[in-house]
Amino acid sequence: MTLRRLISLSLALFVWQNAEAQLAPADDFFNSGAQFYISNNIPSALKRVESGLQIYPDDEKLKKLEQLLKQKQQQQKQQQNQSKNNQQNNQQNQQGQSQPQKNQQSQQKHDEQKQKQADQKKAAPQKPQAEPAKKQAGEGQPAKPGEMTPAEAKRLLDEQKGNEQVLQFKPPGKPQDDQRSVKDW
Repeated sequence: MTLRRLISLSLALFVWQNAEAQLAPADDFFNSGAQFYISNNIPSALKRVESGLQIYPDDEKLKKLEQLLKQKQQQQKQQQNQSKNNQQNNQQNQQGQSQPQKNQQSQQKHDEQKQKQADQKKAAPQKPQAEPAKKQAGEGQPAKPGEMTPAEAKRLLDEQKGNEQVLQFKPPGKPQDDQRSVKDW
């Protein structure tokens, strides 16, 4: 009978030691929670710290880290709410402004079309006047598109005569000393 008690007692002691050995120390929970916090994974960090507090409810490090994580989680929720509100406001503003923008864009297109038409009307009367000038300058020879009349070529060459400059050659680097002695070996 005592042998049975002794065996059962030793077995219970062995199981209790293994169970305690399987439990991680409070620092492990704190360190893993801190790692999650650093990587900005607040929900996982909070779960890890809370599971550590279930085993070690009196650990100060875990309590402080839990407070910090809860504050951070509240800040993130507030930021998310603010960003949602900003997005909603932006969408409402865009919807409100989309009608005036469409009207403004259509007005701009209409103005551009009017301007193009006015430019074409101005350009159309000038074309007939330019053709007789070409005929006079070309001495009776009609100019083909992309070609010059001899008179135009002469005028262009005369204009370029005044722009001619003499090219001065400067050798690169320092001038060499002619007085330098030459070694004749």
